Amino acid sequence: MKEVDLENYRKILEEFLQKYIEYTHYIRRYTPSEKSAEMRKWLQRKTNLVDLIINRVHYDPTYEIKGTFYTFYSVLASTLQEDADRVEGWGDLKVHVIRITNEAIGNIENNTIMPKEIAPVIPIKDETLRKRCSDLLKAPGSFDRVINQATQVLETRLRDSLPYEKLCEVIPEAKDHVGEPLANKLLSPNRPVIVVSEKQTERAAFHKMVVGVIAYLRNPSHHLLDDKTEWALAWSVVGIIDSLLSQLEDSYVAEDNEDSKGKTLPK
Repeated sequence: MKEVDLENYRKILEEFLQKYIEYTHYIRRYTPSEKSAEMRKWLQRKTNLVDLIINRVHYDPTYEIKGTFYTFYSVLASTLQEDADRVEGWGDLKVHVIRITNEAIGNIENNTIMPKEIAPVIPIKDETLRKRCSDLLKAPGSFDRVINQATQVLETRLRDSLPYEKLCEVIPEAKDHVGEPLANKLLSPNRPVIVVSEKQTERAAFHKMVVGVIAYLRNPSHHLLDDKTEWALAWSVVGIIDSLLSQLEDSYVAEDNEDSKGKTLPK
């Protein structure tokens, strides 16, 4: 979208928001009059345009009430009825319209508009990963939070792959129960505690992947805020970690597997 178009969109939304707030304030506190009727007609004329703009610059204008989803357009229409002050839940509907309009303006000002044509349909298979990241991936920005949560799920899953007592036995120092020390000790290709493959080359590759994710993605996201993190990068990280978690699901603790006791793992 051209900057000049975005600037025009912003002005339209700001003018609409100002008059909408004025109308809702007026209709709730005073007897409906000629002035409120004029304001309502002006807002209704602008409704289609505002709905179009919001759908172009805001990711999700839907609203749920009583188990049913309403679009921004339908919620807005409900608050512009002549008897709006008597509609059940009118206050909540009004808040939704104001919030969505403000978020659309914010998306324009902060350049956080996500092109809908590249919206992925990538399923997140791991339940915890999906619970932690799905809502953040739908947010209008701050996608470094996605990386923070996804890498934390991976680290936690790795740590929880064996009982805590066993973890303390393998890694005596509590400070090494996180990050690279954790991955290096549990996934060492030659002497793994967590075995993800019978083949040494595959264990080495998995180990490098996990260490890379921790060093390059996990560590910065746990210590710094980065609002410049791209949405596409966040989705890619979730996809990679979802795959790593799947492989961990099929792993086993070396000494807990009867066939592995007392033998050298094949290379």
